[in-house]
Amino acid sequence: MLAMLVQLSVVGIWSAMFVTNTRRLLRLAQAVSIDSLRNHPLRHRLNRVWWWLGREEFWRAVQFDCLHCVQLTLVLLMMAWGIR
Repeated sequence: MLAMLVQLSVVGIWSAMFVTNTRRLLRLAQAVSIDSLRNHPLRHRLNRVWWWLGREEFWRAVQFDCLHCVQLTLVLLMMAWGIR
């Protein structure tokens, strides 16, 4: 039971990080604004997303979030190991 709770917690932490960074990427690329949906074709919006994937500003925030998730994962594993 404890192992399942730890696994669900780890999956929840990493999925929240994935959703947060995906939203950040789409916000930076302005791919979901109403004006963008009407005036720009899909290819143009995808090119903007691809351009932001190559920028250091985006990856700096992603690296910080990943390090935080690794830290939380290790804390959960150490707590579960200590409880056993």
